[in-house]
Amino acid sequence: MGLIAFLVAAPLVAAVALMLFRSESQRAVITVAAAGITGVASVLFAFQHLLSGYTVYELPQETSFIITIVMTAVDIVLCAVILWFSIRYKNKLALVIGLVQTVGVIYFANLTLPHGAEHMLTAPVYFDQLSVIMVLIVGLVGSAICVYALGYMKDFQHHEPAGAPDRRHFFAALMFLFLSAMFVIVLSDNLEWMFTGWEITTVCSFLMIGYTRTPEAIRNSFRQIILNMIGGVAFLVALIIIHLWGLPMSLASLPVVANSYVAPALIVPVMLLSVAGLTKAAQMPFHSWLLGAMVAPTPTSALLHSSTMVKAGVFLLVKLAPIYLVYPAASAMVVAIGGITFALCSFMAITQSNAKRVLAYSTIANLGLISACAGVGTAEAVWAAIFLIIFHTVSKSVLFLCVGTVEHRIGSRNIEDMDGLFSRLPRLTRFMMLGIMGMFVAPFGMLISKWATLVSFAETGNIFFLILLAFGSAATFFFWAKWLGKLAGVAQKAENVEGGVHKSEWAAIGFISVLLLGCCVLLPVISQAVVGPYLAGVYQTMPQLIGVDNLLIMAAIVVFIAIVLLTPWGRATDKRRVAVYLGGQCTDPDSRKYHASMGRTMTSTKRNWYMTDVFPEDKLTLAGVIICTSIIIMGFAACFILAVPFLVGGSFFVEREVLLVGPGLPGILAGVVVFAIAAPILGCLLDGCDRKISAHMQGRVGPRILQPYYDVRKLMGKEEASVNAVDEAYVTCALIFAILAGGMFISGSNLLLCVFLVTLATLFMVIAAYSARSPYADTGADRECLQVMSYEPMLMIMTVGFFTATQSFDVARLFQIDSPIIFPLLPIFLGLLFILTIKLRKSPFDLSYSHHAHQEIVKGITTEMTGRTLAKVEIMHWCESVLFLMWVGMFFVWDNPLSIVLGIVMALAAWFFEVFIDNNFARMKWQNCLSGAWLVALVVGVVNLFYVLITPFI
Repeated sequence: MGLIAFLVAAPLVAAVALMLFRSESQRAVITVAAAGITGVASVLFAFQHLLSGYTVYELPQETSFIITIVMTAVDIVLCAVILWFSIRYKNKLALVIGLVQTVGVIYFANLTLPHGAEHMLTAPVYFDQLSVIMVLIVGLVGSAICVYALGYMKDFQHHEPAGAPDRRHFFAALMFLFLSAMFVIVLSDNLEWMFTGWEITTVCSFLMIGYTRTPEAIRNSFRQIILNMIGGVAFLVALIIIHLWGLPMSLASLPVVANSYVAPALIVPVMLLSVAGLTKAAQMPFHSWLLGAMVAPTPTSALLHSSTMVKAGVFLLVKLAPIYLVYPAASAMVVAIGGITFALCSFMAITQSNAKRVLAYSTIANLGLISACAGVGTAEAVWAAIFLIIFHTVSKSVLFLCVGTVEHRIGSRNIEDMDGLFSRLPRLTRFMMLGIMGMFVAPFGMLISKWATLVSFAETGNIFFLILLAFGSAATFFFWAKWLGKLAGVAQKAENVEGGVHKSEWAAIGFISVLLLGCCVLLPVISQAVVGPYLAGVYQTMPQLIGVDNLLIMAAIVVFIAIVLLTPWGRATDKRRVAVYLGGQCTDPDSRKYHASMGRTMTSTKRNWYMTDVFPEDKLTLAGVIICTSIIIMGFAACFILAVPFLVGGSFFVEREVLLVGPGLPGILAGVVVFAIAAPILGCLLDGCDRKISAHMQGRVGPRILQPYYDVRKLMGKEEASVNAVDEAYVTCALIFAILAGGMFISGSNLLLCVFLVTLATLFMVIAAYSARSPYADTGADRECLQVMSYEPMLMIMTVGFFTATQSFDVARLFQIDSPIIFPLLPIFLGLLFILTIKLRKSPFDLSYSHHAHQEIVKGITTEMTGRTLAKVEIMHWCESVLFLMWVGMFFVWDNPLSIVLGIVMALAAWFFEVFIDNNFARMKWQNCLSGAWLVALVVGVVNLFYVLITPFI
């Protein structure tokens, strides 16, 4: 108990000390010491309790009563602060809501305090593995952000107008007060105490957002306080109802109450607590406060949106998750709002060029994913939610801190101004690339968590969220890949400006990056030793959504990618350097100047494409706010209109067990070896036949069938030349991941992981193209990202359909079923054929490898590639073609060995069909590619999945 008190008190004492000792040197000593002590204490706490299950600490009721009085006094002081600022800045709405909350706090205190100590909880402190994880997040990541703020705020103050007051001591004190309040939230079982910590974070956030006191900062700080006070009032009303019903004021007791005869009494409090959690987690319709918070100094963004405030909201929702299995109305409300927020904010992130707004929308979207998982309430969904919390924290913290430092170094947070950043800030850029990859690609934890999310929703048959997840994830790839491409561009000459980065900034960024890699590598251990036991304690089951062999492979790939990004591995320093192709004689490759016709010197410019006309931010925001507000209103209306049996009757969702029948690690490795040998041979033959058949269809004789082999061999023998030293390393990674994906498929391993690895291979191809800083290669890479966004939803729907038909994601399951999956999944099969033209790079959707104006000269994404690098690209295409055709063949395989022959025949038929399409249809516009692929995926996804999931009940 002493260590718990220390965790709460240490940051609080540091906050007081920072207000008293205001010099820069004193602030540095106090901050570093307090951050170190808090971090060490959180680690010691974890060592003591991480493996011990849930722990309850009893306190004398008199002591609990005194603490409750103190908490009530703090609540009243917080209300007074809100009212004072509302009057000072004449904000009437904040004043009205503040008065409502003040009256509520006083009324609640009048209800509870007169009863004295005998009504206090005897065990007001309760924590389990989830609480310990949150303690580590707050103590390690939060403390590192406090250290980062030392250097950042020094630069921030330097850029303030002359005569601006130095209030950095106040800012630092607020940060440590935040940490103290978070420890109260995650370690308290007493809901009254938790509410006080909840409101402290709200007021601290208000003060930090308004730190600069500019009109914009004040406006956004009041937006934050107004929206979060709505959640605070909901929390407070829930406490009042719980007390009036005579229920225990204990968070840990709520699931027990929900499963007792008094369950109907808890319906409205659970709905209100859910609204409080959704508000704090910045979900629609309350999300705008988080976007407005971006005006604050970067440490505020990092602290609020990664390790403290928003995590308090999802922490509460995850704690309520078992209760959602009892109350379907509350479950449906949380799942729907989380899913809609995830999809819409992912779409809106595409339209942003401001890096902090991209991070803000991404944060809101991922919090929506966590909220939806919590709303489902099953053990599998909570497993995904917990890992989403962990990996979102570390990945997003790295990104926020990097963006803040970059902004001070280059004077802008606009993504367009980060062109060539790899040369100007090489180390910082590598950390940013690591953070971005950590957010959306395999094998990093965020993607694995989304993988688990998809599995958990497939288990429960939630078609609505599966569709939102599929399309939202495709949008996620697009905006992260675009940003990653900007960072990857390598200029041959650029001034390195990293010398001005402060040591405190390097320390924080490096430390959290190590946490990111460590969490990814240790994911199997965290799952088995920490999250699994937590779920066993709550649900009496330890779900295994992903095989251990797959997790081990992912951990190994994380190490490999870290080596590629953070070390000189694969850098071809001995290659001859050449200028990029600019359609004329290049005069300055770094500024993209070239000699054009009539003696003119032209400059080629390339800007990212933000699709503002496709995903208009204002219209999507309005739609999201209206829909989510309506969902909340309907949820509460249902509580008062519907009969109790409809409100307390169990979850909407019916679980299906996930069968793990994969071959194990040795089988996967054997499959990789076989595929690495066979796929290039088969792919080469297919490519040669393609050229031969196409030539005959065009009235020509055509080349010999083995011509692709001779082409690649010729490329291998060419002189090595490149525009930079990194493109071949990225292409090599793409080839490795394509082979690994194919090996996993033919070994019978996880189909979903196979799809993710194909996407990872494509990402490295895109990075290789962007690294050249060539306008043609950039355009090809943009189109490649568009194509991924086009076909990715269909591939995810294909994997979900595979699960619904086989009850497994392992390909080996095909040989255990008594009929081919083409029968239940015919629409999905047709959808796969539609997007196969994109994956096989056939017309009408071959957009990224050639341009209308230079079809014979320029090949888009591969414009700047030659020799061995281009040969690897061709080999990768051969491997991918074989893999994609195997996806077609799997629809015709079952437990009859002869069915493999049928699968091969159908795969070849699909290939001939694609060759025919390629030679008879002209290339279409990107709009047709995106709208066509998404429309097909939406229609076949909804129709086919609904049919498969509803059939057992007919």
